[in-house]
Parts: sequence; structure tokens; C-alpha cells
Amino acid sequence: MTLDLESWGYRRNAKIEDYLTPEDLMRTIVESVSCGGNVLVNVGPTREGIIPAIQQERLEQMGEWLNVNGPAIYNSIPFTVQNDTVTPGVWYTKSADESQVYAMITSWPGSSITLGAITPSADATITMLGSESVLSWTQTSDGVVIQLPRQETIKSKWVWTLVFNR
Repeated sequence: MTLDLESWGYRRNAKIEDYLTPEDLMRTIVESVSCGGNVLVNVGPTREGIIPAIQQERLEQMGEWLNVNGPAIYNSIPFTVQNDTVTPGVWYTKSADESQVYAMITSWPGSSITLGAITPSADATITMLGSESVLSWTQTSDGVVIQLPRQETIKSKWVWTLVFNR
């Protein structure tokens, strides 16, 4: 994939809206990895070999996001399902040892979220990467309802990752 929506090379007349937003970039990574794929991000340097500032910023944002959410990406494998059956925009991976399942949320749902593609065991704990607290949850006929921390207290931006510890 390329950060510039119009070209794989440098364009000096490119406008800010011609580039992927941080949300679009992280969403593409999450969707690709949850389906078993890899992501190679292209930048188009100038003829002097300089990466334009907007592309540098996107790469730094990607690194910032991966510093918090990396466990759901690095060495992960696809979960039984790729995305959630109840809440759109939730994508799953699991750890290679299958001890943890990750649910990556691509748009902030508010104070709680209902997930239908996973049924935690009765003694499972649910946390969020970038947050210190264990989250409370209940199983309902619609799925598992998880109470989320306040968004401003989480170290992650753009996409947020729940961790189900079995």
C-alpha cells in the first residue's frame, strides 16, 4: 500500500487530503493482519531521497500506534473469525500460543461495546492495550458486553485493542 492515494512516487503538488489519514492507515493494517496478511507501506521520497513531512508523520503515527498495540499485530495469527458479527469495525487476531485473543476496534463505540464473535470463559479477564485496568463484562443473549475505560485515559489512538485472556 502507499500513503499517497494518487501515486506510488513523490508528487510535489500533493495536498494533505491526498494522503491516508492515521485512522485509514491503522484500519488497513488491522484488517490485513486479521485476515492473515502482511502490510508493506510505501513512501515516495523526493529525488534527493528525502521523505516528505506528511509521510514522515504517518510513519511516526504508525510507530506510535504499534508501540501500544503491537502484541495484536506482531507474531499474531488469525482468529476463528476475522471481524465481529454484531459490531462492525471490530477485527480479531490471536497470539501464536492462542492464550490471548485481540479485538481491534476501528471506531470508538462509547462507554461499552457488544461483541458477538467471541464467548469468553467464565474466568476470563478482559483488558485494553494502553490502559491499566481490568474491564468488567457480562455475557448476554446478544454477545459479550464490555464496559470500556474513558477514551482520554487510554494511551492508544485511532484503533483500540481489547485483550481476552483465557
